[in-house]
Amino acid sequence: MKKNLLLLFLLLTVSQLFATIRRVNNNPGVTLVTNLVFSNFTAAQTAAVDGDTIYIEPSDINYGSMFFSRRLVVVGPGYLLNKNPNTPFDKRTARVSNVSFGTNSSGSKLIGIEVRTNNGNFFNISTSAAVTEINIEFCMFNELIGNSIFNNSVVSNCFLVGNISKSGLSINNSLINNNIILGSVQTVGNDNIIKNNIIFGGADYASIYFNNIIYQNGTPELSFNLNVNVYNNVCVGCNGTPANNNFFTTTPNTIFVVAEPRTFDDLEDDNFVLNASSPAKGKGVGGIDCGVFAGTKPYVLSGIPPFPMITAFTQGAPSGGNIPITISIKRN
Repeated sequence: MKKNLLLLFLLLTVSQLFATIRRVNNNPGVTLVTNLVFSNFTAAQTAAVDGDTIYIEPSDINYGSMFFSRRLVVVGPGYLLNKNPNTPFDKRTARVSNVSFGTNSSGSKLIGIEVRTNNGNFFNISTSAAVTEINIEFCMFNELIGNSIFNNSVVSNCFLVGNISKSGLSINNSLINNNIILGSVQTVGNDNIIKNNIIFGGADYASIYFNNIIYQNGTPELSFNLNVNVYNNVCVGCNGTPANNNFFTTTPNTIFVVAEPRTFDDLEDDNFVLNASSPAKGKGVGGIDCGVFAGTKPYVLSGIPPFPMITAFTQGAPSGGNIPITISIKRN
């Protein structure tokens, strides 16, 4: 009863935004329905047409590889759902072992997916062909890599354990905003906008950088660059005299509510909230804070997608042929 109601609610709410909805659910006992309910992503994509939405439902079982071969909207429930309040009452995520965007996938959206292998290691989102207008939002994964073009795209509100790497991946005219990035950011074109991120591995500053918190990692090619396209950032561990409203600090333990937020054995995204007296407060453009919880699209804890969700479900005792239920609904 609980599962059926939840799935019906999700279909009704998401269908208000997208045309055709298909479901992927690999939980034991789920009834598969022709052209509607599938046990794996590949089968759902085969039945889909460009522009369809595929909902990947919560499960304890990994869904395996996800290879995009057409333009789709793929929606999962988010990540770290057991770490924060106001998340769905079902705390399971939709885990896939890897994601790759291939030929004909331009224009796709990936939302609320956790990319993690069966052994618990986070894995990559990659490109195997030239793609444009890809949106990766509210996802948790290792690295963004590839061997082709990644243009006019968006990486937003994500938690990256690794890097955004230019090695083989040509990133141009794209937006990278409000992400927690434990690795580095390296792009190719100078027309990308990199804003309101937390970047622990340094950056190459080949694009426009502002409102970020960036840790200097000591690698020469990732040294902080004081050109006019790099402004209103907070750099941790940088030396010299800042310019262009950049701010250098040598006290990293005062930035976040947790002195060292990168607890690799037990990741929590609420560790990256700014301390009340953080040096990143008010250092952004127009006096806003630097970091992920500011700007036009602030980071959402646990990567909760911007759709209505059921946060609580209570089912009472049957009476007179009726089953009383109470649900609580929230939308980010």
